[in-house]
Amino acid sequence: MFLSSSALITIVLTTNLTIAALWLFLKSHRRLIQISISTIFIGIFLVLLRLLLPIEFGFQKTIGESYILPFLFSFFFTPVLEFIAPGLYIYHIILFIWVVGFICMGFRTIICHIMFRYSIGQESPLMDEAILSILHKIEESHGKSSDFVIVRTSKISVPMYIGLFTPKILLPDINLSEEELYYILFHEATHYYKHDLWVKLLLELTCIIYWWNPFIYILKQDIDKIMEIRVDLAVTNNFDEIDKIKYLECLLKIARGNSSPELNSLSLTFDSRTASVLSQRFQIILDKSMLKKSGVFHKALLVFLLSIFVLSSLFVLEPYSFKSDVQEYTVELTPQTAYLVHNKKKGYDVYVYNRYFATVTRIRDSYSNLKIYNNLEEALLYESKK
Repeated sequence: MFLSSSALITIVLTTNLTIAALWLFLKSHRRLIQISISTIFIGIFLVLLRLLLPIEFGFQKTIGESYILPFLFSFFFTPVLEFIAPGLYIYHIILFIWVVGFICMGFRTIICHIMFRYSIGQESPLMDEAILSILHKIEESHGKSSDFVIVRTSKISVPMYIGLFTPKILLPDINLSEEELYYILFHEATHYYKHDLWVKLLLELTCIIYWWNPFIYILKQDIDKIMEIRVDLAVTNNFDEIDKIKYLECLLKIARGNSSPELNSLSLTFDSRTASVLSQRFQIILDKSMLKKSGVFHKALLVFLLSIFVLSSLFVLEPYSFKSDVQEYTVELTPQTAYLVHNKKKGYDVYVYNRYFATVTRIRDSYSNLKIYNNLEEALLYESKK
């Protein structure tokens, strides 16, 4: 079990394909409601796990790739400033940029979170009887008790939940009815009971490490959406149609007042960042066919996600090459160095650098692009003109 560039390339490639497949699948709320949210979370967890553990196991089989990886590795190992710094290659520069970006992203995230927590810490918690009564009602519905701290502040425009160990629900400084407070507090408390902030932390760590990979940000958007949909379904599970509509009206009211797109990355909010996601949440909550899941879709997606994870753990892509002791007895058949000549036995003689190399009975794909001559005299005449 060890770190390797080949394992990293294999894992990034397979996880990016998985993220792209999930993104396409989750674009339609019709497909989304046909499978279990838990299945999606299993797939997302496997993607994050493989990205955070880019290691090559001893039992993994190597697959030689002869088109992209040889060129890629050749580029990575191109010397840079060889006469000034011998042994300095392009991959050293890339690794340096990666590490610097990782440090900067991590530092920025931590500082922003500390400053945000400090700013909120200056606010006094609410001790309103109505809010405490709502919290007690929510805790009873979950069958759990928690010491939620409620803070109302003008520093945010949307309700949010922060705090892995000491849960704190933040409310914007706007007029909210008791019913709207119930919906908002129920939503944020459900995030806490489902441990969504831990998922958010794991995702944020992955984004910091792979800051250069655009597919990670697609995954981040998908996870945010799935967590909100999962909480929406949990909150509205026992609601009648009227209560569902009131819940959605509250969601729309908060979305209209959201004027701060840059939120704390280690928080969970009540609203959605985009209109398309908000529309999906509306459609799913109001869709009466939510309970009619398709076993085919569910099983197919689960098998696909598990297969990608297993394949990335059993196989690793390597640039195709020969061992050094074999390479000296090996030649490459290209149109510039080799050609074929018809022989009397209805086969072909292979010539490399105008010297006889071997006889073959049929033309294989690996050298099907070679020029074919009727006889050696014709071959020497035309080859001399190159």
